Amino acid sequence: MDQATALLLADLEGDGGPGPLAREQVEVEAAIGRVLAEPCHARWPLPSAPLSIMDGYAVRSQDLLTARDQHGAETLVLLLGSESAAGHPARDNLEPGTCVRISTGAVVPDKADAVVAQEDTRRLEVTLESDGVGASNRVAIEVSSTALREILPGRHIRPTGSDVADGELLLDAGAEIAGGDASLLAGTGNFTVSVYRRPRVAILSSGDELVPIGQTPGRGQIVGTNAMLLAAQIREAGGEPVQMGSVADTPVAVRAAIEHARDHADLLIASGGISVGDHDLMLPVLELLGFAQRFRRLALRPGRPTTYGQLPPGGGRWPGTGMLVLALPGNPASTLVAFELFGRPLIRALGGLPRHRWLRPRRLVELGGPAEGDRRREHFVRAKLDAQGRALPLAKQLSGALRSIAGFDALVRVPAGRVRVEAGEQLEALILRE
Repeated sequence: MDQATALLLADLEGDGGPGPLAREQVEVEAAIGRVLAEPCHARWPLPSAPLSIMDGYAVRSQDLLTARDQHGAETLVLLLGSESAAGHPARDNLEPGTCVRISTGAVVPDKADAVVAQEDTRRLEVTLESDGVGASNRVAIEVSSTALREILPGRHIRPTGSDVADGELLLDAGAEIAGGDASLLAGTGNFTVSVYRRPRVAILSSGDELVPIGQTPGRGQIVGTNAMLLAAQIREAGGEPVQMGSVADTPVAVRAAIEHARDHADLLIASGGISVGDHDLMLPVLELLGFAQRFRRLALRPGRPTTYGQLPPGGGRWPGTGMLVLALPGNPASTLVAFELFGRPLIRALGGLPRHRWLRPRRLVELGGPAEGDRRREHFVRAKLDAQGRALPLAKQLSGALRSIAGFDALVRVPAGRVRVEAGEQLEALILRE
């Protein structure tokens, strides 16, 4: 297994490797789940102006500092001017001795450099002389002793660029864009971004016994579910599944399907027909097409017949380097496990993700129950993780049993030669979900 994995990764990392695929420009919302092909920088700062982080009053801190430090004032009355609300900045500059009503998220007026919280103030009605003509009432704000004690420039203000500076690097090439990342990009002016194209992965199932989902199978037939399973795994890995349907067990049909896949996809993943039986035609047909085999017949359970290699250069989507092919056994557990080990890194490399993101995370887990091993092959046991993080092996582990691929969270790696591993032992596991 380690040799096979090393061969696969070497192919993907080499100078003549197949990926990543071409770049394309897409709207930022459509880029969620895609991989950035170029670094993205902020086109403007966030916030783009100083904003209040409190409901209250914008003030000149010097007014309060002078009243406190030079005159020993315990409170201060400021005349109330205009208002600054979120999305509606105050138009006038702040004059000495005045304040502006301000809301959370609103722009701090020019000449103001602090905000006094609303709970530290009191509204007053004051009478002012009006140039000898008479008296008029004005609304004023009394600033409390608490606010005077705590005042300083910048109080309760988010400065311009305090979240994101103008021109700051937001995400580098190779980043997989999540919803929060997309919000950051859009909020700083990156309305379209350059991403790697999603790998188009042809799914080819073979076997005369297969009937489509929705059709009741006859005697000796089964519902073909592997294509659906692979499509889900491909999407989760970042690829775009291309369903080729089920192919009859004839050389002509298998060859036509492979050639069609070469014209319409970046990678072919076949399920079934790769063992050594008389009706297993996948490898003979691939070899007729010039298939260069990299590995086959692994010390792996389930999934021993798994085969990986490359078709030679030709037409279609691979005119220069040829097309990668991963042929998996047809048993459901074999298909699932072998895809996680080899199909997933292929797709993630083609999609532009960096090397450390190709493989599933691995860690040591404690077995919550005994696990069966194999004398000659590594056994990847399907197991459920409990609340304490222990791995509970599923009761059924047969490669052909659908029950063995449902309701599990991890693949526990039992080394070759360990026929049985007891509860309490620690083994390496691939974590699929937590």
